[in-house]
Amino acid sequence: MNEEKKSVRCRDDFILQSGIGPELAEFLKECIDKPEIFYSIPFERRRDIENQMDTVLLSFG
Repeated sequence: MNEEKKSVRCRDDFILQSGIGPELAEFLKECIDKPEIFYSIPFERRRDIENQMDTVLLSFG
């Protein structure tokens, strides 16, 4: 059980330290817990989120 809490803390720390906005960070946390959320949102919004995630990944080099 301790390992699970540690893992969640590390995930949250990574999301916060990656420099993404709070809205995207919250969305990512929700999608990790319930991936079906991503497919239930409108295509345009999903594309916007994908673009934001691409920008974050590109910033890591």
